[in-house]
Amino acid sequence: MSNPSRTNLSRRGLLKGGAAAATALAAPNFFIGKAHAANEKLRVGIIPAYSFGIYWLVQDQGFAPGVDMEFSVFPSGPPAIEAMVGGSVDAITVGSVPPLAAMARKVADFREISVCGDASGLFTIVGQPGMTELADLEGKRVAVTSGSNFDFFLDTVLKSRGLQNMPMKRINMEPIDAQAALIAGAVDATVPLATSRQLIFDKLPGAAMLAEGAAMPIDKRPSIMDVFMTTQQTLDAKEEALRLAVAAFHDQGVGMLREDNAAVVDRMVAWQKTIGRASVTPAEVEPLLNNYFYFDTAEIKDVYAKGILNESLRVQSEFLVANDKISGVPDLDALVSDQIVKQI
Repeated sequence: MSNPSRTNLSRRGLLKGGAAAATALAAPNFFIGKAHAANEKLRVGIIPAYSFGIYWLVQDQGFAPGVDMEFSVFPSGPPAIEAMVGGSVDAITVGSVPPLAAMARKVADFREISVCGDASGLFTIVGQPGMTELADLEGKRVAVTSGSNFDFFLDTVLKSRGLQNMPMKRINMEPIDAQAALIAGAVDATVPLATSRQLIFDKLPGAAMLAEGAAMPIDKRPSIMDVFMTTQQTLDAKEEALRLAVAAFHDQGVGMLREDNAAVVDRMVAWQKTIGRASVTPAEVEPLLNNYFYFDTAEIKDVYAKGILNESLRVQSEFLVANDKISGVPDLDALVSDQIVKQI
């Protein structure tokens, strides 16, 4: 079992150095936690990755009296962003790459108001049986969501091994479709969802783990921040509800994770069954849950004060520009807002 205290020490070292450091669904569905008539409702679009599940834990445990979170589940970032722009949700949990593309297109005045966790330790590259190393991908078909955190991880790892110019065919697929394609033999490799990648090894014995973020030195990993974001219009209209939710995440939510890890693992099993509609066991949940770097209240303030999130987004933006996904680096100072974090 992972040691949350040791993980915490590693994260503290990361912050002191100032370094920069998803079960799939076809359509959104709803879950409403403990509701109280006097509370303000906050509609949250959520992707079923475990760092995001801590917001469900906050609602489940009643950690944020004064606000009731209603969750809509999305398979990935782009449809969640579309729903937020359309007004069906107030805020979303999302990987950091999709908002950069949307911000660059000036779709809306987006604001990243907190970080759920650094997810770099959860990403992997999995290939067909018989492969042994990343160089085996030369000339092969790699299924990955174009311009996503998955794509960024693949690009960064290839560069770290000196393989950035190796020819391969990237096929744009949502993670769950890419996983199915790998199992069916239609592609040679993919960057899968951490929450469901075990299915690959169950259905495809001998599948090769070609790269694993958790095995990379912390200062060599691509920083992939999972963020909590909204629009400036909603931030102004629902500032108190957002403050209550974010404060509870970093205080009681992260506190429970560190102090009663087994209980949180059990609740994440329930969360996956309820929100993700996936049957998982504590043994499957525990390493995925604990391979994130979570931030308590003092640490999230450091992330903003030291510009760690901004630096991570700058690197990712340059990746998107280099791969012709966006025309230029968006206004990161506008995107990263401390309006909430400075109040918690």
